[in-house]
Amino acid sequence: MRWLRSLLVVSSLAACTSSSVEPAPPSPDGETPPAADDGGAPAVDPVCEAEAAAIQKGIDEERKKQKLQHAGVAVSTERCKSRVFRSDDPASEDVVSDDSLWRMGSVTKTFVSAAILNLAAAGKLGLDDTLDAYVPTFPNASGVTVRQLLNHTSGIFNYTESSDFLDALTAEPKRKYTPAELLAFAASEAPKFEPGTDWYYSNTNYVLLGLVAEKAAGDAIGTIVREQAIEKAGLTRTFFDGEEPLGGALTPGYHAKTDVTNLNDPSCAWAAGAMVATPGDLLAWIKSLYGTDEVLSPASKKELFTFVAKGSYGLGVIRLPASVTLGNGPGVGHGGAIVGYQTQTFWFDETKVGLVSVVSDTNGDPNALSVVVLEALAQ
Repeated sequence: MRWLRSLLVVSSLAACTSSSVEPAPPSPDGETPPAADDGGAPAVDPVCEAEAAAIQKGIDEERKKQKLQHAGVAVSTERCKSRVFRSDDPASEDVVSDDSLWRMGSVTKTFVSAAILNLAAAGKLGLDDTLDAYVPTFPNASGVTVRQLLNHTSGIFNYTESSDFLDALTAEPKRKYTPAELLAFAASEAPKFEPGTDWYYSNTNYVLLGLVAEKAAGDAIGTIVREQAIEKAGLTRTFFDGEEPLGGALTPGYHAKTDVTNLNDPSCAWAAGAMVATPGDLLAWIKSLYGTDEVLSPASKKELFTFVAKGSYGLGVIRLPASVTLGNGPGVGHGGAIVGYQTQTFWFDETKVGLVSVVSDTNGDPNALSVVVLEALAQ
């Protein structure tokens, strides 16, 4: 299985297991899971039990293979409902639970995109508005649209590729940045191409979208994302780090065996990648965002799923072809990387499967965990 990495690189840097499982509902394939034998708790479904055992065994093996401190997956199927699995190094002294938070990196973009689409649906902005209506001081603001920021066809230079930014981050890892300071690293570089003529992944686009949202809604981006995305999905363990207090402890993230959980101030990622959540909340998020109309209206979802051929990228969403999803049909979602963490989130609408994979290491590979899950479901 291949996947399209969407990385937020913010630095050049430098067996205990658990599983939480919901009861099984009726099977969509006509086979009825075992009924409760005493009118109380449902009897164990052998299919779900076998899947859980295969997933746990697989992620334990992957954690050991990748020499990770912590790894986890959250998976939802129609038959077995939502389940969260963890694998933790038994030698680790970290205190980690299913309620621990993980940095999600660029999966943040899915929340910002949803907020922008809801503001557009409310008439507070237009997807084809030009940037000069919101951030007039940015170079060529009159030639770039909100839509082009969302789908990375603006051509604007990615500030996290700037050597000046990386040097500044290395020199002062905990420096707090303003959005204007982040944009300055991009504004000093030439655009990659004329807006709308090509595709190029740029974190700068989503810093600009954070400012667009603030201008349109008249509020802080953390508040906007909470009202327009987090609350609509009913999430309780998802937070915009740097914009609001975190309601829980972070799973420690590592780089080269060094704890880098709080190496950088979250402002260096801001609307491009500063959010945190539990794997369970991320699973609930992708189910709500992609599998229901709870977060976005059908009209807004039609906009969301308008993909650019190059990059297979929509308005803050990646498309996976059916050829790489092990029989689950086309997938949609996003990946994220930030120092100490790697995340992958995908929804497969044909099979109603949701999948989240997280690892607590800059150099970890969540895709290997995703393959473990999809192979277990295919058995």
